[in-house]
Amino acid sequence: MFKSNLSLVFLLLLVVNNSLYSQAPSLHIKTTRNADNTVDFYYEKEAAGSLIVNLNFSRLENSETKSVPVLNVTADSGLLFKLKPLDKNKKIDLFYDYSFTPGYLNPILNSAVTYSLPFKKDKKVKIYWVTRPGISPEKWKKYVVDSNNPDSIFTMRKGVVVDIRTLTRFDKDETTQETKKVLVKEIIVEHADGTFASYLGVDVNSIAVKIRQNIDNHSYIGLMDKLNGNRYSFTFDIFYHEADEKNYRGNLISVSPNFLTQNGIEKLESKKEYVVTYN
Repeated sequence: MFKSNLSLVFLLLLVVNNSLYSQAPSLHIKTTRNADNTVDFYYEKEAAGSLIVNLNFSRLENSETKSVPVLNVTADSGLLFKLKPLDKNKKIDLFYDYSFTPGYLNPILNSAVTYSLPFKKDKKVKIYWVTRPGISPEKWKKYVVDSNNPDSIFTMRKGVVVDIRTLTRFDKDETTQETKKVLVKEIIVEHADGTFASYLGVDVNSIAVKIRQNIDNHSYIGLMDKLNGNRYSFTFDIFYHEADEKNYRGNLISVSPNFLTQNGIEKLESKKEYVVTYN
């Protein structure tokens, strides 16, 4: 029998922040002054996946626009925005800097979207929730599955791999009661609607995807990683970035989507067993 409540405590130390990706995303912004005194802002993005971009003007004179809202950037390059002059006979005087982070602010969520459980068809799994004290599970939760075997892991929904990173997990040995530091792999997949899926606890030698790879629903991505002794554990969740006036990066909010199981379409409850199926 698994003592999942113990392992979840230590997983919390590892999974509290999905916004810091291991890749070093690169974004370049340049301006073009036009004959009509408008100014175009163009960008080139090297990072895989969407970026949240924040521009700060320390000087902005003779512009119809006094500030620019935080923007989502999805394509690899393009026009970011245009500034128009108040006095069309004068140039816009400006000085700016910018910052950015992986993510997509305030995506439009479709409650009709159905996810697949990330395991082989017909496999029975018992789900446990990881939650944070003082925060509603509707705002923040992750799903954990323990196993006696290194089960195969599959994607829950079609998307693109935007990051594969190494995190540190602290596991407690149930025999010696010693705490060990363990490196664990996490795969981040972005969906078409701007939500993201985290696949945490994939054995490093089994990873079958790469950054920028487009993947279909229920595509194989690797094997469940090993914990203490002969135990294996895997954590997954779906999340998005919600705008925050104090932090341009926004807040990470969990999505509690519908999953297709052998019972039909339903929400996943903690400490309940489900049988995997998919269309």
